[in-house]
Amino acid sequence: MKQREKMLPLEKSEVLRYLGYRRKQELTVPVEKMVNELMLEVQQVSHPRYSYKIFDVRVDEENQAIQVGDTELLLTGKHIYSHLKNAEQVVLLAATLGIEVERQTRLYEMTDMTKAFILDACCVEYIEKICDLAECDIDEMVGEDWTLNRRFSPGYGDLPLSVQPDFLRIMEADKKLGLHLTDTLLMVPRKSVTAIIGLFSEAKMARPRRKAPENLSAEMAKTYGFRIENNE
Repeated sequence: MKQREKMLPLEKSEVLRYLGYRRKQELTVPVEKMVNELMLEVQQVSHPRYSYKIFDVRVDEENQAIQVGDTELLLTGKHIYSHLKNAEQVVLLAATLGIEVERQTRLYEMTDMTKAFILDACCVEYIEKICDLAECDIDEMVGEDWTLNRRFSPGYGDLPLSVQPDFLRIMEADKKLGLHLTDTLLMVPRKSVTAIIGLFSEAKMARPRRKAPENLSAEMAKTYGFRIENNE
């Protein structure tokens, strides 16, 4: 497949928001041209991929904690507890843009800081779209009897980043996605995401409920082939 055929519909308004532009703020012609070009370049340079696994949920009401299946991953904090306490299963998702676009950003940091700044914003929008696409994939795979709530990442609310080592180990993220952690629990490559999604048999219990994107689909997820299978 040609790289051009793998282009996702990125939202320029989101890129501009990450850059700090206010709504309806007028862009200069050179800046708008650069944003348009880098929204394409981020996809040409990146090597996006994602992987997910599904587990049963074990709810510890006394300690307000969520045990992920029979793994060593224990999710603590009132926010993640509220997010998952009514879920019957949980999805662990890991996604990355790869190291290649990070190298391109560093190159621009030495030659053109404006480009580096804009490319970084494009990376944020692109990894979000990859995660949205993964959710489309998951939604189709689990079927219409299940409803997803919104993804929740370590470091959000009071869910500590200290869960990351167990999370990535369970996902075999180093082998499958080339994802590693620094001593301060930051992911390398930097433009990577780990997230937790609840699965609910009763749609009304899936709060906050996932909002399906209008311009992405499970068919696109199949066609683009970004998913790394669990047996790979």
